[in-house]
Amino acid sequence: MEEFQKLGELVETRWKNENYSEQVFPQIAAQALIESELPTKVDPWEIIRWVHTSPTLPEQQDVEGKFGNPPVTLFSGSRFYVDVYYWLDGTTSIHQHAFTGAFQVLLGSSIHSRYSFSEDRVINEHFSIGRLNLEEVQLLQKNDVHMILPGRQYIHSLFHLDRPSATITVRTQNTPSAAVQYDYRKPYFALNPFFRNVVLTKKLQTVGLLLGMKHKDADAMIGDLVCSSDFHTAYFVLENTFHQLKSNQMDELFGLSTSKDRFQVILDKCRSVHGEVTDLIMPVLEEQQRQFDIIKRRGTITSDEHRFFLALLLNVSSREKILELVKQRYPEQDPVETILDWIEELSHTRVLGSKEPNALGIEGFDDSYLFIIEAVLRGFLPEEIATKAKADYGEDFAQTLEQKCAEIYDALQHSPLFKNILK
Repeated sequence: MEEFQKLGELVETRWKNENYSEQVFPQIAAQALIESELPTKVDPWEIIRWVHTSPTLPEQQDVEGKFGNPPVTLFSGSRFYVDVYYWLDGTTSIHQHAFTGAFQVLLGSSIHSRYSFSEDRVINEHFSIGRLNLEEVQLLQKNDVHMILPGRQYIHSLFHLDRPSATITVRTQNTPSAAVQYDYRKPYFALNPFFRNVVLTKKLQTVGLLLGMKHKDADAMIGDLVCSSDFHTAYFVLENTFHQLKSNQMDELFGLSTSKDRFQVILDKCRSVHGEVTDLIMPVLEEQQRQFDIIKRRGTITSDEHRFFLALLLNVSSREKILELVKQRYPEQDPVETILDWIEELSHTRVLGSKEPNALGIEGFDDSYLFIIEAVLRGFLPEEIATKAKADYGEDFAQTLEQKCAEIYDALQHSPLFKNILK
C-alpha cells in the first residue's frame, strides 16, 4: 500500500545515511512512524481488503502466521520490513527481541509492561535463573509509539485489551548481538522458546502418555526421569506434569491421592538431585496457573470494563500501578470506588457452564469482603482494618468483621484474582 511504501522508503533513506547502524535504527523507525501519522491515514480494514483484492503481495515474513492473527507484511526491504499485526486476544508473553525497531498502535489499546531481569545463574545458553522485576506499566492508546531495543535492554509484554487490536511494526531482520530471543516465566526463569531438542521432545511426549493413560507406575517413572535429567529437562517435565495433573480432578472425587500430593512427591525427588534451585519451580508454575485461571474467566466476560479490570489483575502485580491505570482510563472517577463497583458487579455475575457461585470464584462474597478489599486498596495494614471498621460502621460491624477477617484474608490470598493486591 502506498502509505507503507512511503514509510519504508523514508526509513531506508535515513538508515542508509547512518550506514545501517543497528544502534540508531530504533530512533529512525520511531521518528518515521510519528511523522507518517499512519493511524490517521490508514483504515485497518482497508489493509484486509487490499490483501483480498491484490494479485501480489510484498514478501511475507511470517507466512504461517505464528505471530499475529494474522501478520501482514506491507513493506519488505533488504535489511528491514514493516508488518501490521492484528490481534484477537491478549497474550501474557514476557519476552525480549533479537531485532531492533519500533511499533505503533494502529487500532485498540494495550497494557504495556516493561521488566528487568537480574541474572543469578546460567544453566545453559537456553535457560537461566534470576529475578524478573516489573519496572513500568503504561496504558497504550492509538498513535502511541515505542522503540524496540535488542536483548535484555527491552524486556516487555504487550497485552491487547480490545478485540481486535492492531500494531504497526518497523523492524530489522535480526540483530546478531542479541541472537537468543528469551521468554520469561515470572518470577525466576528465562527460557529460549525456540530451543528444539528431539530427545527432550520425546521425553515430554512419554510423560503425556503415562499421565493420559493413568499408568500405575506413572509417578515413579516420572520421578526417575527428573532425577536422571539435567535441570533444564527436569523443569519442562515438571511443568508438563503439573498442568496435566492440575487438569485432572477425578482423583479427588474418588478419594485417591490428590494431584497436589502426587506432584509434591515428584518435586521432592527432583530436589534430592538438583538441590535448592528446585524451590524456584513451584512459584513459576503457580503463577502460570493463576494466569490460566484469569484468562479463562476473562474469556467468559463481555463487559469492556470488567474485561479491562481482569486484564489489570492478570498483568499488573502492584496495586498502586493498578490504581494508576484505572485513573488513567477513567480520569473523572475515584479509582478505588470504580474497582469496588466492578468487583461487586462481578460478585453478582454467574459464568455460564461454571459451578462457581460467581465470576470471582469466591463463595459467600459479601460486604465484609468489599470492606477489606477497599481497606487494602486504600493502603491500610491488616492490623488497622478493625479500627477503620469501627470508625466507619460502629462496634457491631467491627466485631462481626473481626470474626470473619482471617477467613476472608485466606480466601483472598488463595484467589487468583486478588492474591497479588494483598502483597
